[in-house]
Amino acid sequence: MNETSILSTFAATLFALLNPLGMLPIFIGYSAGMSLGVQRWLALFVSLTVMGLMLLFLLTGTAILDFFGISLDSFRVAGGILLLLIGINIVTGDPVKAAKDLIVQAEASALREAKSVYRQIVVPFAMPLLVGPGVIANLILYASEARATTSDTLLLGLVGVTVGISLLTLVILLAGRVLRRLLGDVGLSIATRILGLLVASIGMQFVITGLSNVVIHSIAPAVLQLQH
Repeated sequence: MNETSILSTFAATLFALLNPLGMLPIFIGYSAGMSLGVQRWLALFVSLTVMGLMLLFLLTGTAILDFFGISLDSFRVAGGILLLLIGINIVTGDPVKAAKDLIVQAEASALREAKSVYRQIVVPFAMPLLVGPGVIANLILYASEARATTSDTLLLGLVGVTVGISLLTLVILLAGRVLRRLLGDVGLSIATRILGLLVASIGMQFVITGLSNVVIHSIAPAVLQLQH
């Protein structure tokens, strides 16, 4: 698989796992009743947090695996199972979850009010609802692949895709009310379930690849030694 194909798959997987469309009703619920200025600041804060978290795991995730002595294939199988379960849950569950009601005291400045709301919703909205275990596993897997190929271009491409997906998340959050009017709850539900199916398929592929590598690198040499 060439670098373009890897980056395309990474972008599709990351967007599907981040699932900003599925999280859109929750963001709308959090920001209901606020002024447009507050909503814009809040969307910017959340998107920047998401980007920072993803870049952190993309650039340091491999070091974490090395520290704990976890092989890439083991993490690939575990991450694949996790993605598979998340995808099944997205497809079969209710993607439009009820958002918690927040009581926000009015502030003189839209920026100050947005900061106040952000401190209340950064957990759980930015993490783990957006940047959850599936996103983290995906980032570490692709970063490991880039380091295994010793391709600086691929790693820079992964960083660029991560920043691009974060900006796309910002656009979706900013256009939340418009998108909900256009798609409706049914449209958002269908889009979310399609993304869930994609996540489940990619997770299954990770499991197959990881198990195949384990067989090739571990079991096959042992069998050859027994034959000799």
